[in-house]
This record gives sequence, structure tokens and C-alpha cells, in this order.
Amino acid sequence: MERDLKELIESAKPFIEQRLNQTRKKFELVVASSSDAKKKSELMEAIREVERDYKKLRAGLFTESDLRKYKIDPDELKNNLTGASSGKGIGEYKILRNVPVVNLNSHSFNTEINAIWSYMQFFEKEYLGLLSEQNLRLDYGHAFQRDQFFTAFNETSRFIQRYGELLEQIDDATARGNKEYRERLISIQGKQYRDVIIRTGKFLHSLDNFIESILDAEKLGERVLLEPDKPIVISGMQASIDGMAAKEGLLDLYRFVEEFVDFLKIPEIKKIEEE
Repeated sequence: MERDLKELIESAKPFIEQRLNQTRKKFELVVASSSDAKKKSELMEAIREVERDYKKLRAGLFTESDLRKYKIDPDELKNNLTGASSGKGIGEYKILRNVPVVNLNSHSFNTEINAIWSYMQFFEKEYLGLLSEQNLRLDYGHAFQRDQFFTAFNETSRFIQRYGELLEQIDDATARGNKEYRERLISIQGKQYRDVIIRTGKFLHSLDNFIESILDAEKLGERVLLEPDKPIVISGMQASIDGMAAKEGLLDLYRFVEEFVDFLKIPEIKKIEEE
């Protein structure tokens, strides 16, 4: 490998690590949803290959062929180093940038987990009340789908909370000097961390698809939003969409979900399987 390219790879390690991480998340998302044992085995081997490539990158052994494997062009690395990358900072998200990020609990210091928890809490306060028969009257098929999101949200939030409880158990095992138990919990933590990302991503993608199906049907002249101008009433919460028209509130929720999906960088399963 040419010396210039080797130096470029070394300088752009954080960018390459991010691409590897996104690739691993793709595989893990499909593993979590697949019931095909053979496919799962192949995907697990692909995940192990990504982990081997992480080690190669850190050891300075990443090559041009490795870049091609992850569809990274050297010009992309140069653009990243000169600030021409298309990656977003949180300040570029019009809604997320205004959401205060708080820790999941006193044992959680992972910035991604804390951000996910904060954005899910914001969703509950700001938008969950919108997804009710009172605020969002829909045709029968979409109304049935809408009602499922209350259960899906609660299940996802509870799963994140259980991750926080696991962190508490790890800290307790550390304080007690129970090394063997602590190591076992840490191994569970790695999988549960990935599952938090995947479960949240699946929830967001299903909500994103749901809203898009409503908007697409409306564009085609179908009457899906039965009372689009009805003012939203959010009881017991200080939500900024309170008083908005139902359709306007739905569009606001759509913008939030799109930003959250982009922040999380978890692709939809169907799109992954098409690649």
C-alpha cells in the first residue's frame, strides 16, 4: 500500500471506525429479526469479520481492499479530514438539538444510551398523546396500527430501563469485589447495549413507515386523516404541539422521527436485506 494512503487511513481512523460500526449494526439488526439458522450463522461470521477488521484498523494494518469492502473511497476520507463530510453534528438537528440529554441513571455514562433515553422521554412527553383516537382520528386500518405504538413504546422504554438496571448490578458487583459475577454481567451488557440500539431503531422505523403511509395515501386523495384540522389536546403534559391541528402535529412528529432515525444510524431491515 502506498505510504500516502496508509497515512490517510491512519488520520481518518474515527471515520472508518464509524463506518465499521454502522456495518456491524446492520448485521446485528438482521440477526435479531431472522429465524433462519443458516442465515444467522452467516451473519454472525460477518459480524466477527467486522470485529477482526476493527483490530486491523487499530493495529495499522487496514488496507485499500478493506476500504473497498466497506464501500469507502479514499476521496471520502480526504473530504472527512477537510470538514467536507456530510456527517451531522447534533446542532444541525432542529428538534433534537433542543432536547436536554440526561443520564439514564446514575450508573450510565454512555452518551449514545443517554441520548436515546432522553429522546424517548421527549417523545413520550411531546408526541405519545398525539397517537390517540381523541387527537388523531384515522381510517380503520391505520387506527389499528396507531394503537399498537403505545405498547411498542412502553416495551422499548422498559428494555432501556432494564439496561440501566444491569449497569447498577455491574457497579454493585464491582463494589463487592465479585469479579466473576461482574465479568459475566459485562458480557451480557455488550449484547444488551446492541439490543437497545436495535429495538429503538425498529420502533422508530415502524413509526416512520406508519406516518409515511398516511401522508402518501393522503397525497393520492384517500381520506385517511378523518379530522386533520382538529386541535390537539395533550392532557397533563406541557407539549408544544398542544393546540396544533392534527395534521400539523403529525408532520412535526414525522420531522422528529426522521431526525432520531438519522441520529441513530440504524437502517431499516428491508433496506439492509436488499443490499
